[in-house]
Amino acid sequence: MRNPGHRREEVLKAALECFLERGVEGTTLAAIRERSGASTGSIYHLFESKDAIAAALYLDVLGEYQSGVVEVLKTQPGAREGVEALVRHHLEWSLARPDATRFLMGARGVAAVVAAEASIREQNKGFFRQMKDWWQAHVRDGAFEEMSFELFLAILRGPAQELVRDWLAGRTKTDLRAAIPVLARAAWQSVEKRPTRSKK
Repeated sequence: MRNPGHRREEVLKAALECFLERGVEGTTLAAIRERSGASTGSIYHLFESKDAIAAALYLDVLGEYQSGVVEVLKTQPGAREGVEALVRHHLEWSLARPDATRFLMGARGVAAVVAAEASIREQNKGFFRQMKDWWQAHVRDGAFEEMSFELFLAILRGPAQELVRDWLAGRTKTDLRAAIPVLARAAWQSVEKRPTRSKK
């Protein structure tokens, strides 16, 4: 008998492929069943509907990305090392998981995902708490310029996010891997605490 966890992974993998090809709205449960090789009964045993599959996929992919970020915060506790590693993680994860990245970027406004907003908010709560604790510790140590946490996050992921978006859409020939050190350095230079110049 097939392991339920493995079957779940197969269904979600098939769903991701179908959603990217046809959109969530244009995908049928029958298409996911055919792509995954799962029976209708086994799918319904795991998920109550196609919308539930879309929501579960979004939460799983988001959780995978966030786990990588948390690992960075644990292994790179320093301010500069952490900032540069966070930018590097964003780009390297996107390179390794382009389909998952495309789904995360495109599915946020899909009705099935919007309906799971409470679950997404709950998952984000713990994630951003850990990020904010790390950020605040470095603010107290004087490593970062004073700014809101939201602005700090925007500086960290904004340029990298836009480059990834253009890369996925085929709008840039920039090598994402070659861009990593450039964007990582730029992020650090944008948030680091600079010495105050004394007035003459």
